[in-house]
Amino acid sequence: MEFAVLAERIVERRRPGDRCLVVGVDGWSGAGKTGFARRLASQLSAACISTDELVPGWDGLRASLDLVAGGILAPVTRGEPGRWRRFDWVAQRPAEWVEVPTAEVLVVEGCCTGVPPIVGYLSYLIWLEAPDAERRRRLQAREDWEAYSPFFDRWRAQEVALQSGAGTPARADLVVDNSEVRHADPWGDRLVVDDRPPARTGVD
Repeated sequence: MEFAVLAERIVERRRPGDRCLVVGVDGWSGAGKTGFARRLASQLSAACISTDELVPGWDGLRASLDLVAGGILAPVTRGEPGRWRRFDWVAQRPAEWVEVPTAEVLVVEGCCTGVPPIVGYLSYLIWLEAPDAERRRRLQAREDWEAYSPFFDRWRAQEVALQSGAGTPARADLVVDNSEVRHADPWGDRLVVDDRPPARTGVD
């Protein structure tokens, strides 16, 4: 599948009365969500928000989902501006407020964006898949790995707890294979995908 085709399918999900079409990009840490979401947002001419910036500390993954849903998705899907507060990971405290203008399409990426309460606002859900070893290699290659590594197990435990029983890959509208072996150029024009029947993510 080409990114242009994916963008067309997403736009086709717009229903009468939709103020903002929200696309979620989920996957385990290290799956490549951020790069993928930015590439997709560019194709869609959409805004892109990384939920990592709202997480209030290393034990705050669950709390961040409520912040995203309440501060961003609830208002923008009503056609109103959203607002969120960036978390300063270096200082370990809340930082400045960020305004989210109204938009026709918004891409939201981050761990557990495919589970409640975020999933109820999604029109389209994408799951990125990659082997454990490859995800760990990517995490270790990141500039922030030295700061992240002491908290890796704590973060992973939160991911597992939130995804347990959620069946996110099975509910996704599209599963993208971002493994090193099968897809060496993940941000080219073509994606290796497990295509799904339409519409299992939004609120009816």
